[in-house]
Amino acid sequence: MSLSGKYFVETYGCQMNEHDSEKMCELMEQLGLESGDSADSADVVIINTCAIREKAEHKVHSSLGKIRAAKLRNPDMVIVVAGCVAQQQQHELSKKFRHLDLVLGTHNISELPDLVEKIRKDRQSIIRVGFAEDIRSLHMTAPRRGPRPICSYVTIMQGCSNFCAYCVVPYTRGREQSRSLVEILEEVSQLCSRGVKEITLLGQNVNAYGKDLGNGNRFTELLEKISNTRGLVRIRFTTSHPRDFDASLATALGSLDKVCEHIHLPLQSGSDRILSSMKRGYSFSEYLNKIEILRSKAPKCSITTDIIVGFPGESDDDFKSTLTALEQIRFDQIFSFKFSPRPGTKAEHMADQIPEKIKKERLAEVHSIQDKITQGYHKQLEGSVVEVLLEGRGRQNQFYGRTRTNKIVNFDDTGSYREGTVVRVKILRGLNHSLFGKIV
Repeated sequence: MSLSGKYFVETYGCQMNEHDSEKMCELMEQLGLESGDSADSADVVIINTCAIREKAEHKVHSSLGKIRAAKLRNPDMVIVVAGCVAQQQQHELSKKFRHLDLVLGTHNISELPDLVEKIRKDRQSIIRVGFAEDIRSLHMTAPRRGPRPICSYVTIMQGCSNFCAYCVVPYTRGREQSRSLVEILEEVSQLCSRGVKEITLLGQNVNAYGKDLGNGNRFTELLEKISNTRGLVRIRFTTSHPRDFDASLATALGSLDKVCEHIHLPLQSGSDRILSSMKRGYSFSEYLNKIEILRSKAPKCSITTDIIVGFPGESDDDFKSTLTALEQIRFDQIFSFKFSPRPGTKAEHMADQIPEKIKKERLAEVHSIQDKITQGYHKQLEGSVVEVLLEGRGRQNQFYGRTRTNKIVNFDDTGSYREGTVVRVKILRGLNHSLFGKIV
């Protein structure tokens, strides 16, 4: 059956969610629908959600509230909530938002076209959130949409088996499932034949790739194989768990020409006591040792991280240990958050929850220290010449791209260069969050 009309997808959360949305767009177009500009005028509206932070959940509820009026004007509209919030709050969403037609879990994306058709036919809402031993959507391919068409995502695995005390991922995306090496290589080759120059490999914990397959394949082997793909210029990946990080990955970052010198390695806290309470599976000294190995084998590698402040029981001394860690390691950039209890996690009901006021103060102090470190790195680059992959136009109609170390560079004139071209750029100014330069 083919449908007519338009669809609209609204996405919250990480790159994994972005790529899941691309897959849903592909499925909607196979169904006969065209991409629309807004939810108000669409026939199928999909809200793809994230449950890692409370703020993302609030956005979902707000979007569902706003779209109620459009549903009244167009009763045939099908409203879908997908992703982690759908997996986690399936019944609460259906009860609170009576105009919601479909709650779609993270393992059920491939069923979307059939379920939309069934809702159109039967006029009944559906909840589909079951976990599968083999996630069909994990094997789907979908081209990059919107800006940066020369960059694309490839999912290599889904789920996580670590069960950190604060994290919902094992409950909303299930345990780790890896794709076969052959299947991944075929998708990368296919994308590059269409003009893609940069691939970002996705997984909740890419370092654990292949462990569940039992065939000896590992993440570093995958990087080596992908590096042989014709037409491919750059390889990135996200995200990595420190517990599974080893010297072989550090070696790959330092030796494989197509693998960009950047890794996101979430620390979360500088306190051993808090790391233990978080169930992270490593101490700060063990983490620091991995950083030292990384910098010895890949000295050009930039390192970014995640920091959580205000985890239950975090004392002033625990927090000071985190500040000391920032000064000692000197990350290129961090993503820092106030702890918010996620439903169903061990941390939700832990004693000694930290007051919101203290969490805000600690977050501000983390930002103050890290901003100076990041600005220092950017200032050091002034006058240097870096390699930039030209990706497109950004704000103020400037062209932009990223260095191999994942730093954004803006410049005014590309001359005759096209998107996908690797250019040499002299850095003129190191700004707070980006670089400005000119092509040389």
